[in-house]
Amino acid sequence: MAPPIPTCSQILQPHTLINIPFFTTKSNNNKTINFHPIKPFIQTTHSFSITNSTTKHTTNNNLVDFQDKTTRSEIKNLVQKITSLSTSKNKTQLLLQILDNTASEFQIQTISDFNHLLMALVIAQKPDFCQTMFTKLSSFHLVPDSCTYSIMIRCHCSKNELEEAKRVLFTVLENGFEPDSATITVLINSLCKRGKVKKAMEVFEFLERKGLKLGVQAYNCLLRGLAYVGRVDEAVEILMDMKTGNIGVDVYSYSAVMNGLCKVGRSDEAMELFDEAVGVGLRPDVVTFNALIEGYSREGREMEGVGVLKMMKEHGCVADLINYKTVLHGLLKWNETVEAFGVYKEMVRIGFEVDSRMMGTLVRRLCKLSWREKGLLEDACEVFEKMKERGLVVDKRTVEVMVEALFRGEKFDEALVNLNDMVRWGYSLEGIAFEEVIEGLCGQGRVDEAVSTLLLLQANGGFLDRVSFGVLVNELNAHGRVFCASFLFGVALKHGVVLVLNKELQADRKELANIWIPGE
Repeated sequence: MAPPIPTCSQILQPHTLINIPFFTTKSNNNKTINFHPIKPFIQTTHSFSITNSTTKHTTNNNLVDFQDKTTRSEIKNLVQKITSLSTSKNKTQLLLQILDNTASEFQIQTISDFNHLLMALVIAQKPDFCQTMFTKLSSFHLVPDSCTYSIMIRCHCSKNELEEAKRVLFTVLENGFEPDSATITVLINSLCKRGKVKKAMEVFEFLERKGLKLGVQAYNCLLRGLAYVGRVDEAVEILMDMKTGNIGVDVYSYSAVMNGLCKVGRSDEAMELFDEAVGVGLRPDVVTFNALIEGYSREGREMEGVGVLKMMKEHGCVADLINYKTVLHGLLKWNETVEAFGVYKEMVRIGFEVDSRMMGTLVRRLCKLSWREKGLLEDACEVFEKMKERGLVVDKRTVEVMVEALFRGEKFDEALVNLNDMVRWGYSLEGIAFEEVIEGLCGQGRVDEAVSTLLLLQANGGFLDRVSFGVLVNELNAHGRVFCASFLFGVALKHGVVLVLNKELQADRKELANIWIPGE
């Protein structure tokens, strides 16, 4: 078994570039690769002293400028090569492949070259190989610089080894190195994302003791972390300190604190911060507005969320799908159905697609309101047909409510179509009030559709009650269809349903009996 890869802090020891052997390895085709030192460009031994931590060990001529186009191009090429390698190989074989593929095109001559390779491994999501390469650093006759350790901190963060990343940062700072601010921001952000805000605060305090000041990005990460764990008052206090200090604030600083306030039911305070941000010339974005929308929705103030959508237009901010979905969800949650339909219509007009769950909820709410408010049934049908048009799966309960509303609204043709769709989709019909359906059809004189509905019910294992049978039999008799009425009368008796016939039907049955007797 291969020995475990040493951690960065374990090998952070004084480096001497005297009598270091060449690094030699063999590729899979037995080709020997020798990495010879070009020149001992650094021949000093770093003597680290905690008592003299003010000394900064940097090698500016070797630092990697990741904004440089040439540097970015080299790293991009390395990333492409690394990610194209087979993942089925073990670590040693894959590392040999990396070295073999880069030896002819990428000569590791300086610490900058080595940093390029480390960064490429991190970007290619190969942190284990990055750590392995770091342990081979001395074999290249190179000494790590601040950029090297910055990359290793990022490497540990990518592996979720946050304690090790924090330990590396503290160690290199104690020994006089100073990682770049972007790397420190990455560490703080990683800690806060995982709810380890206390550890992130320790990093801040340690940096302050070292006299290092962080930028607004690092502070924004901390503000988001505090908001995430509900420590909103601390976030507000830090925001105030940022405004009075030389750090400065941006719209993301305000958004982070506003989001935290809205999550704990303090949306009014969040709106005050919003007004303050606009007052100092900051331009809120969709994230800022969405924090307010979510806050109002949580507090049952969904109409104020609709107001935020209008406010976005006033500030020249185009609402995105998330903003609209948040508003629509809040309106449906608090039964503001008519306003929810208005927001839905606007989303469709813009071209946003509403998910099937919210569309189904909107259909059911509109259907139930249509029982007492005219005009809403057409709106429900519009949403329902849109669901079918998009090929969405319409749940059983939504179809049942739609069918019931259509029958109540005397839209029998549409109701029967959807009733047959239920059968075609494999849904049970037990939730349909067939008695009301048949009585409604009979009331409209549509006795044929009533009989077809009865047959559909029986085919799916259902059966009518005494009242519905009586209505259907009497309606058939009224249309002069005595034979069909008598047949249904017998079906009812067979199933134990005793009907009380009106006098007209009784007379017709006697007449039929007199006709049939001679033929026996």
